[in-house]
Amino acid sequence: MLRKDMSDPRATSPSQALSPPGWARAADFAAILFAILALTIPVSGGVRALVWGWHLKIVSPFRLLLFAAAIVVARHVLVGQPSLFRSLREAIVSWTRSAPLRTAALAAAGTRPVMFAVGYLTVIMLGYAPGAQPFRDFESELLNLPLRWDAGWYLGIATTGYSYIDSAGPDAQQNVVFFPAYPLLVRVVARLAGNSAAAYVVGATVTTVVLFVLALAYVYRLARERLTDDQAAATLWLLAAYPFSLFYGAIYTESLFLLGIAGAFYHFGRREFGRAAWWGLLVGLTRPNGLLLSVPLAITVLEGRGERPVGARIRGAPAACAAIAMPVAGAALYSAFIWRLAGSPFAWAAGHAAWGRHYEGLSHLVATRYGFIASVGLLEYVSREPYDLLNGLGAVFVLAAVWPVLRRFGPAYAAFILINILPPLAAGGLMSAGRFSSVLFPAFLWLGAAVPARHRAGWIATFAAIQAFNAALFYTWRPLF
Repeated sequence: MLRKDMSDPRATSPSQALSPPGWARAADFAAILFAILALTIPVSGGVRALVWGWHLKIVSPFRLLLFAAAIVVARHVLVGQPSLFRSLREAIVSWTRSAPLRTAALAAAGTRPVMFAVGYLTVIMLGYAPGAQPFRDFESELLNLPLRWDAGWYLGIATTGYSYIDSAGPDAQQNVVFFPAYPLLVRVVARLAGNSAAAYVVGATVTTVVLFVLALAYVYRLARERLTDDQAAATLWLLAAYPFSLFYGAIYTESLFLLGIAGAFYHFGRREFGRAAWWGLLVGLTRPNGLLLSVPLAITVLEGRGERPVGARIRGAPAACAAIAMPVAGAALYSAFIWRLAGSPFAWAAGHAAWGRHYEGLSHLVATRYGFIASVGLLEYVSREPYDLLNGLGAVFVLAAVWPVLRRFGPAYAAFILINILPPLAAGGLMSAGRFSSVLFPAFLWLGAAVPARHRAGWIATFAAIQAFNAALFYTWRPLF
């Protein structure tokens, strides 16, 4: 799937006309997966799990290799050409020539290591914030570096699963507020990497960066549907350098969420509703606001009503409706699990109150900030509430982008920004607003198109400098989360 999704559509080879049937591609994937799992067993020690009452134990690499060999033989007996090895070689060549993946990898490589370095050097040279109590699971500060703020919650879920203390209720911070897709993915990667404490931290960090690269590749493809090559590349660099994109290298859900929403938009726009549905389900299982993706997807259908004949729209309506519903279905699946665990399907929503999220409305947010600035002055506001200011700038940026996004890219993208930034502002104020703004990719599509080519380097450098400053705050345990 990645070969089709991430390769440059303008750079296809003639040999791709000869393609194995779908079941043969699935068999190839299974054989490669078994071979990879077999190679990880000497490091991980294998897999032991209880699945629906059955004890699953895979501790021998030879059995997996035997399964892989049997699949390869059966596949080539039934479908000889193109062979698995030829298909794999062509896929690798296609990936290396892919403009989306190349540009995404360069943007990630040009920003993520620098932010890690800034965080590490700040910790060892300047130290932590006064009174901070950072996690110290390792003797090495480098291994401790990713253990910041919500990372502890995600790693806790990945290692020991969910729990709920009835006597504490929603007034106590409990891990049910964190959705399962990301920690479950981290658990799989960590177990394959050795199932040690270091495997969880390093595996989660590497997983986050890889997901970010894939997410940027999808954003590039979305950009190329409306923008030039240069503008699409600028979009990726602006997004990667954005002051709050430091979370794309942290043990947070931003990378997975961006990948899911970009993948869902991309495939839904191409009427590939099956793939859009899977991405939508992932989004619904990744973050509480993931279910809201159904709204802009539905608007996308309304936008394209006049582009296709009535008969074609009617035939595609069931698949489109199913894809639209999948983000809600993902949240519903998690709610059903939480219902069984905590006795309430919405315990995850009620639990946000323990983090200070209470609905007060947008008017309250505006009135309190305006009144405070009017009474003490702007400079005093900045000195007393610097983190409020930083997060507020992120919110102002995406809100300012709504109108130009609406005019250039349509109501679906504009609605996507609004429904993902206004609710958290109304229930929680500016807390984490900067982080929330980092995944609202339509704002960066507009920025990549609006900034003249001669000014892009300056914008990217300024963004990156502020991101480095934010990284120093984040990694030294200051309240930028």
